[in-house]
Amino acid sequence: MTTSQVEILEKDEIRLVGFSVKESLNNILANRTVGILREDLDERKNEVENREGDGIYLIQLYSAGGWTPDTPFENIIAVKVSSFGEIPSDMITHVVPAGRYAKFVHVGLESEISNTYERINNYALRPFDIEYWEDIHSLETQDSEIDIYIPVE
Repeated sequence: MTTSQVEILEKDEIRLVGFSVKESLNNILANRTVGILREDLDERKNEVENREGDGIYLIQLYSAGGWTPDTPFENIIAVKVSSFGEIPSDMITHVVPAGRYAKFVHVGLESEISNTYERINNYALRPFDIEYWEDIHSLETQDSEIDIYIPVE
């Protein structure tokens, strides 16, 4: 497993359609909540109008009161769209704002991503972060790459 901070970059607004769940990290890990929603979205992504690409995003929105592994926070598992069309009834929309982001790359097993987040947490506190999974079927391989973006000022 390796982690690198690749660059600081400007990102355009990202329009997303997918699922949302509010859970603590400990519950997510115990119940595979995000993994199950990610697999469901992968099976149903063709239902999403105006979808761009096959990758899946995870947006983690943290509460203002601080983060602990037992504090519930919002997790959005979604695909990128060029514009919002008709949204499946059990899905939501979300817009990630344009702005400056630090990009980190986690290389290795997804199950070891906590090591990468320890490094990121030393870098900056943040209201949210973004994970991008280009291929969810390779997440538990040694050469898997997960892009992580955090907003910077």
